[in-house]
Amino acid sequence: MARTTLGLIAVFALIAAACVAFGAYFSYVTLLNAHRSVIEARFGIAAERVADVAEQAASLGIALPAQSTLTSLLDRESRVEPAIRSMDLADERGIVLFSSDPQRVGIAEAQDGGRGLTRPVRNDLNEVIGRVVVRYDPQILAAGAAALGDDLKVIALPALIGAGVATIVIGLLLAALLRRAVRRAADPRAWPPAARAALAAAESVHNEAAGASTKGSAPSGPSKPGPSRSGRRA
Repeated sequence: MARTTLGLIAVFALIAAACVAFGAYFSYVTLLNAHRSVIEARFGIAAERVADVAEQAASLGIALPAQSTLTSLLDRESRVEPAIRSMDLADERGIVLFSSDPQRVGIAEAQDGGRGLTRPVRNDLNEVIGRVVVRYDPQILAAGAAALGDDLKVIALPALIGAGVATIVIGLLLAALLRRAVRRAADPRAWPPAARAALAAAESVHNEAAGASTKGSAPSGPSKPGPSRSGRRA
């Protein structure tokens, strides 16, 4: 019995620790996605400003390849955030028309393996005529993920150990209380007065029923023999 109890307590402790571990992991994934969204939203503001300028010029009849002043705007916006590697303005085919990095002009964005986010550039008919591409250093996300991981380790490890220890302590306490309750239940002298009175009443009824049953099954006395036929003849 004691071995079974200790085994169950160990299983529940492992379950509690696993729940804490899964909770920490899902929290890490959620916070990491939130961190990425915040970073990309910050870079997206710069991309939106460039896209707005390009759309205003397009609404005045200036074709996208003719907007040469966008080079200086892209260079200025790319210097706002140190993590931005380059900002490109590509046409609808994905060919870079203008960029903060002159070496990227003329290449296809689809052939580039860098990480980035895009914002579309639309004309007055809401047609996509190009897009602004912000390429940023992925190390900024890696650094954020490492920081989140370190913080969660500081929080999750003590919580995991505490959950396991608390489960073991509570399990041992409940086992001790249960054993005490079983011992008290096996000893009528430890019962409450109402329970003892009920037990006495049940024993009294049982004894009365046993006595009545004994009286009903007792054998009758010997009967006197009747006169024999030989006696009548005499």
